[in-house]
Amino acid sequence: MTIAVLAAACSGGSKPSATPAVTEPPPTTVSTPSIPTWSTTSPSVRSTTTTSTTRPPPVSIGPGEASISGTVVGPGGPVDGATVRIERLVGSAVASADVTTSGGGAWRMDSVLGGAYRIRAFKAPDLTQSNVEVFFLPATERRTIDLRLAGAGGPQITVVVNPNPPRVNQSATITVQIGTDRLDDQGRPAVVPLIGAVLQFSLGAGQALESSPQGITDANGTASWRFRCLVEGPVVASVATGGGVTQLNVAPCAAVNAGPAPTTTTTKPR
Repeated sequence: MTIAVLAAACSGGSKPSATPAVTEPPPTTVSTPSIPTWSTTSPSVRSTTTTSTTRPPPVSIGPGEASISGTVVGPGGPVDGATVRIERLVGSAVASADVTTSGGGAWRMDSVLGGAYRIRAFKAPDLTQSNVEVFFLPATERRTIDLRLAGAGGPQITVVVNPNPPRVNQSATITVQIGTDRLDDQGRPAVVPLIGAVLQFSLGAGQALESSPQGITDANGTASWRFRCLVEGPVVASVATGGGVTQLNVAPCAAVNAGPAPTTTTTKPR
């Protein structure tokens, strides 16, 4: 009897729903860290790379256990007071030292290192060495080298023609610069202009002079003349100075439509 009551109680009342309600769990939020954006006003971090440069040690002539000596002779015999420039070569680097000749043109440099050497001598303003001595010096050798100088002076004439070559039936200008070859105190060649020299200019057949034949050199040692070619062909021109007459090297006269030629020639007066 009790069982029947329980059954009735279970079967009575409202009918349960066929599908029970499902409760969704709340969504999970994942936080992603933001990437900073650099602005032009924000401080930035720079990576600095330091490059170290190793410089080779300086080249020197000594001290060492070798020595170099000799004499300097010129056209008139031993040369006192000449400069002997001694250079030790290591790759592209050069170390140099000067010694001066004493009585009898003698010179000497002791306690030098071995290696490749280059030596030349000169005496300003007019004595120079035509051939430079180049040799290898062993570390303990006592080397003797005699050096010979030649005269470096003498007059030099440079000629410029405009236009070059000169054209037939057109005026042209010839400019002559006269000077003297000299050496500076470092043995380098230089030309000293001859200022105030009276020059007499002359032309051969086929050319006509349009200015005075006489010219006086200015502060640069130059004087100029105007002339005209009458026919095509060689230009025979010369300039006379106190030292004699020098023939000038001038391009031949050409037709009006001729091309250009070199503008400068240098002549050693005879």
